[in-house]
Amino acid sequence: MLIATPNLCVDRTSRVPEVVPGGVLRARAVEVTAGGKGVNVARVARAYRRPATLVALVAERDRDRILGLLADEGADVVPVASPGYARVGTIMVEESGRATVLNEPGTPLDEATWAAYRDAVAERAAAGARLLVCAGSLPPGAPVDGYAELVALAAEAGVATVLDTAPAPLHATLASGPDLVTPNLEEAEAAIHGGSGALLVGAESENGSDDGASVAGRAGDAARALCALGARRAAVTAGAAGVAFSDGVRTEWVRTVPTRVVSAVGAGDSFVGGLALGLLQAGGSPAGLEYEQWLDAVIRGAATATASCERLLAGGVDPARADELLAQLRALATKDANTTGATNTGGATNTGGATNTAGAMNTAARTGDAG
Repeated sequence: MLIATPNLCVDRTSRVPEVVPGGVLRARAVEVTAGGKGVNVARVARAYRRPATLVALVAERDRDRILGLLADEGADVVPVASPGYARVGTIMVEESGRATVLNEPGTPLDEATWAAYRDAVAERAAAGARLLVCAGSLPPGAPVDGYAELVALAAEAGVATVLDTAPAPLHATLASGPDLVTPNLEEAEAAIHGGSGALLVGAESENGSDDGASVAGRAGDAARALCALGARRAAVTAGAAGVAFSDGVRTEWVRTVPTRVVSAVGAGDSFVGGLALGLLQAGGSPAGLEYEQWLDAVIRGAATATASCERLLAGGVDPARADELLAQLRALATKDANTTGATNTGGATNTGGATNTAGAMNTAARTGDAG
């Protein structure tokens, strides 16, 4: 697995009793790690002892620090020098499991730095990669269609692509035909309607509603809209409710199961990591897989995301627990398919009983939303 994650950061994760706006908070514990969506995706791969290479822009003034943090985890990194300091992701996790995340934008790039980064990704993609995961926001100064450039060069090399990014670069990349896009519901709707995505909240919290059927319908609509705009497939995550998967013709709703949430930060990235591993496990080129194989990879992603909610570290996953959840979700999917069947052009499938308020796969408060 090749992972393009241009906007690395240093994550500072603090445990606090409760976040009180305007108050003075004292952390009970703090953990410092390398961060960014692609870093979390790579953690999932390493948990399964599968190879994953990060191609990352590394801020020169924090080079030793951030590469040291990655080396401590055993990450395989292709560093591309960029100016300035590494950005910081400030994460506050409450006792309830609710998380508040502040992601800095990063140091602005010049054209030469982005060109060097693009060339590094192209070189690795041409060296035998089967799947390119483009993960995270783009740093200031990078072209808004920077990921479109990476998707195009991957296609030229015969490499399938998965894209998980903020609304503006997501919208700018759709026309290039990524094989799969994986936004959460708020990111998807912002990308479709031209929003910035600067502030994202959970799908279930909008208007105080936790109506699983309504969320599932919105996610299904968003997945089809993303395909209509150019994505070959779309998986739109909707927090604890589940995820809608579509190839523009068929749409399936994948439910999750309740879990005890320690932290939902990075759950969306764990979803991408588990999904990517499922695609690679199927063999051959992911782009040539059948709809059912893509759907099963989405189910694996949902199981991996749910398992990650039981860990504090973003992207931290117990493979045995993820596999246990995968068996449960596959059984749910089979039951739902036998009960109602998939929709073709209507609303999302199997929306009855979709809500799991325990918070599994709550992707709204994750490191990678601006990561």
